[in-house]
Amino acid sequence: MSNQFAMDKEVLKQLEIIKSLQKRSQAAVYSLYAQAVLEYSLYYHKKDQLLHLIDEALVKRDEEQFMSLTNDYAALLNEHKDGKTIYDHGFKLHLTFQ
Repeated sequence: MSNQFAMDKEVLKQLEIIKSLQKRSQAAVYSLYAQAVLEYSLYYHKKDQLLHLIDEALVKRDEEQFMSLTNDYAALLNEHKDGKTIYDHGFKLHLTFQ
């Protein structure tokens, strides 16, 4: 699995925001961390998986599979283009994806 989310400066910036929330509760911070890690992990796993399958379709010259996978890839990027906001214990955090 790719560790891009762990190295991404935007991810680290988002996690720093969590740390700096005023009047934060420990439970909210842990929950937001867990949700952020999960969201980034799922996104980057799906993105890497699709890119790998697209490469395989190209090698096999499977146009139908290629078109289907590139449509799925475009949909994933479009779904995450504006980011995602997660909420917990009255706190919210907006995650950005690249």
